[in-house]
Amino acid sequence: MGEIFANPLTELAEYGDMKQDLMKGKGPVQICGVTDSQKVHVMYQVSEEKAWRLVVTHDDTRARELYDDFSYFEKNTWLYPARDLLFYSSDIHGNLLTRQRMQVFKHLMEDVGGTVVTTVDGLMDHLLPLSMMKERRILVESGEVLDIGDMKERLRDLGYERTGQVDGMGQFSIRGGIIDIFPLTEELPVRIELWGDSVESIRSFDVLSQRSVENLDEIAIYPATELMLSESRRQDGFARIKKETKQYAKKLREQGNPEAAHRIEMQIKEIEESAQEFGSVVNLESFVHYFYPQTESFLEFFHPETTAVFLDEPQHLSETANALETEFRESMTGRLEKGYILPGQAQLLYPEKEIAGKLSQYRAVSLAALDAKSSLFKPDRRFEITVRSKVLCGSKKHRHVSVVTAGVHKARLTRFPRAFACFRDRTAGAGAERFLQRRP
Repeated sequence: MGEIFANPLTELAEYGDMKQDLMKGKGPVQICGVTDSQKVHVMYQVSEEKAWRLVVTHDDTRARELYDDFSYFEKNTWLYPARDLLFYSSDIHGNLLTRQRMQVFKHLMEDVGGTVVTTVDGLMDHLLPLSMMKERRILVESGEVLDIGDMKERLRDLGYERTGQVDGMGQFSIRGGIIDIFPLTEELPVRIELWGDSVESIRSFDVLSQRSVENLDEIAIYPATELMLSESRRQDGFARIKKETKQYAKKLREQGNPEAAHRIEMQIKEIEESAQEFGSVVNLESFVHYFYPQTESFLEFFHPETTAVFLDEPQHLSETANALETEFRESMTGRLEKGYILPGQAQLLYPEKEIAGKLSQYRAVSLAALDAKSSLFKPDRRFEITVRSKVLCGSKKHRHVSVVTAGVHKARLTRFPRAFACFRDRTAGAGAERFLQRRP
């Protein structure tokens, strides 16, 4: 799809400079004069030699639009949803959100390139390093020796729930020499059959009919939770939690707030008892720092040398990040005072300044309709593209003409039978116009 519109864009004098700066690691670079419908084309063309693209925007609606648009250009495009940083325990999306995020993690571990679209708050939460997730995944191959007891413990560590029969994602069951697992990243559960301690077969199967669907040579089982806890790590983490609970409850009582002190003590006790009884990590995500002192931003899952980072309207990104940071800080302050959380739970958000510092390590490009300043992004070079583009619709149903006067135009070819794009390079004079016509 990108080749259809490539030639006119390469005629722009600025295009070569932009691409050269990005390839050589110069920047950050700001591109002005592009509208929302045109940004994906520019992003795709200037970064076509990069293995990965990370596109960051300001809200979920815009992220979905960018994801849909990028899917025309890049087959391997994924949408990474942000977690609700204010209401971890009451997230109504539950397993579905974790599944969507884990599928993106899987592609980052398995694939050599692609495009990921996310929102700025998707960069602001603390995650376990991707290398740790890769090390902890379970790889099973036909013919290998497998210990059922060890497999059971490893699945529990990855957040899988043992049930009598698998009927939902994130579950596993063991019946004799048969292990059924519903990996969070797969559409169907898998059945591993053993002959003695050797894997005889691996098959996907239908949950309702229990009939086999496909024979597999191997299967990779990724975590069912973003917080993976072995028994030893669980014990160490709860030791830290109980220590801080004791210290913080004492501080609250000294401040004349015994009600809040009692509340935090009872809350932590209930969470620990639930985790011990059911082996669950539900409601433990906000305690990530007690179990894993070293965490990363989603941005750090991408290697700076192989990734081009695109910021959609950096001023909007800064406004969104600042608003979230302020709301988070005010909410955490209130919860701390009332004894609903521990101090360590108030450190779940990377501040905007820290994200900006991490971004400086990447080859970043911002795209904006207007030249506006952003505290998140300070460009070294600015480019302005001024282009006139037209879309002519030849069918009776779409008999109209739309004109856009700035940026690089990308027509939705599935919607229009004819698309004309006229690119005009301001530096080359009024006569330097290139037309591209695509007929059905």
